[in-house]
Amino acid sequence: MEDRIILKSLGILVLILIALPLAATDLDVEYLEGSLEYREGRDSWTAVEIGDIIPSGRSIRLSDRGYAELTAGARTITLTRDGVYDSADLIGDAPEQANFRQVLGSKFASLLKRKDKSQGYTVAAVRGAEADGGNYVSWEDDSSDYLADGIAALESGDLQGAKGLFEEGTIWESGAVQRECAFRLGVVQQLMGDPRNARRTLVAISPEPTDRFIDEYTVVMGTLYIESSEFADADRVLSSYLQDNPRGEAAQAAYLLQAYSKEGQGDAAASRANLRKAVELGPNTEIGQAASEMLP
Repeated sequence: MEDRIILKSLGILVLILIALPLAATDLDVEYLEGSLEYREGRDSWTAVEIGDIIPSGRSIRLSDRGYAELTAGARTITLTRDGVYDSADLIGDAPEQANFRQVLGSKFASLLKRKDKSQGYTVAAVRGAEADGGNYVSWEDDSSDYLADGIAALESGDLQGAKGLFEEGTIWESGAVQRECAFRLGVVQQLMGDPRNARRTLVAISPEPTDRFIDEYTVVMGTLYIESSEFADADRVLSSYLQDNPRGEAAQAAYLLQAYSKEGQGDAAASRANLRKAVELGPNTEIGQAASEMLP
């Protein structure tokens, strides 16, 4: 009889330990504009700032036209609208499965990873040269290639210079080049730790299916929308991209992301179908393996 009680107690303890990581997931405040608080007790709210931790199981209140990025382990959660949120709802039942920034591959994950501000950024060079003995600037002519020069600056680590060039490109370029300048500007804003303006820049773009940056745009926007629980918007972007039956790494990433967007909308069958498509495109890739592990 005593042995049964001990075994039963051990079984209960194992179940508690299994459930504990999900129930005890704290949230780290990575970025904040506005006011962010969590509830302590019935009517007491504690304000938090960047670098603070929100204990698990708390209600969270965002106000003052706020914008917040929280992390639960490797998962990013974005709050874009004022309101009261339950931390358990934000984290979900399986936060370890939602680390899609880690499994998207370096090509895409690098577009979302914020740089360390402590490293500083190179100051942009002026596009022009002062005339000898004069106090005016002689600007370059229409042959200036803001997109190519901006990409070169970005690849060299000159984020500030790239930002200025892409901004100029959104003004002086047109068509596909202008749209790509806007996309690259949004990426640089994200890298420089300005996610709110990055989101505004990226959301305003209406890319064409033939734009050369459409692969990266789709994966970035799908990720950002899912992280802010805007699953219908994520599904819209991903479906538009996938309807032409694209192939390769971007298609595989898009199918994985659409599995999350479908799940978020309560369509478990469609979510599984997208996971299977992601696996079919490359079962041995990191994305394919992640999708395979998520299948029941």
